[in-house]
Amino acid sequence: MAKLRNIGTLTIDSSVLCCNFVNTVSSWKGEKKHDYLESYNDFVAWCAKLEVSDLRTLDMLRQLAAVQPEEAMVALARVKEIREVIRGLISAVAHNDNDEKSKFLPAANLLLIDAVSRQRLLYVEGKFLMGQVEAPGDLSSPVWKVVNSLASLLTGQEAVRIKECPNCGWVFLDETRNGKRKWCNPQSCGSADKMMRYNQRKKNNIVGE
Repeated sequence: MAKLRNIGTLTIDSSVLCCNFVNTVSSWKGEKKHDYLESYNDFVAWCAKLEVSDLRTLDMLRQLAAVQPEEAMVALARVKEIREVIRGLISAVAHNDNDEKSKFLPAANLLLIDAVSRQRLLYVEGKFLMGQVEAPGDLSSPVWKVVNSLASLLTGQEAVRIKECPNCGWVFLDETRNGKRKWCNPQSCGSADKMMRYNQRKKNNIVGE
């Protein structure tokens, strides 16, 4: 029986929004991968699960997509393009690959310009704060909060704490005390990696006999 894969079953293994956005593909390594963002409604469901925007805003986007299906497909394609840039830059940082950093940084900066242009100084409950203004009709609007999350991650954390799972390619911020976290999830990828290495050692021993 095939494993049920949808936004509801998607595991959230990182505390960082942009990392969880990258992790909407079941595995970035190998040919077998499932994209959890198969439709625009999947993107909205993911935003609801991560509380990227309030439910009223997301419901409006869902209704708009229903009457503008072509525009929704364009928005989803744009969202996935942004995901590729974010993934590329985080992966480059995780591997300390300066060539890859230089490759993805210009595109990331263009995204950040778009994201910042949507921010405004707001006055809420007696306090000033910076917040995103979600323009009516902008089907991709929630993704700009993800882009802002990327900037916060890269400027506010030690680069050595930004990691990529060697088993599936998911990215995460290592918040353990000793900074030794290796996998996105010790129970899934950690166990799979240990089993693979055990089987490989067993195979090598048989071959050597």
